[in-house]
Order: sequence, then C-alpha cells, then structure tokens
Amino acid sequence: MTEYEKLAAAEKYAHTIEIVETATGKAGVANTTKNGVAVFYGANDGSDDKMVTAEEFSENFRITAILK
Repeated sequence: MTEYEKLAAAEKYAHTIEIVETATGKAGVANTTKNGVAVFYGANDGSDDKMVTAEEFSENFRITAILK
C-alpha cells in the first residue's frame, strides 16, 4: 500500500493525518483533494502550503500519526 493509499484510507475515520517530508524532515498535515494531496506545514498565512500529486506524496512523504 502506498503512502497516498494509506492517507486516503485514514481520512475515512481520522480527523488529522500528520506527515513528514522525507527529504527535509519538515512536518505538517495532509489531506487528499480531487487534484492530489494538499500539504499544510503550519504558517498562519499559508505561505508554506503546497499541492502535490499522489505519486509525489507516496515518494516524498511518510505518515507519522493518524489522529481521530
């Protein structure tokens, strides 16, 4: 199962899915969208948020916690 598939499955029962970007160690939260995955790192103005494809998410991110 890819990280994207895990994310999509976790969203069915969890409120928050915490992730880490494997290359940088930068932590945040993510959720699926119709266009891929929205990644939120926490800046109040959203300047560090980004969209990635399902493939990019599976290759570059790891789920660290699933919070109900």
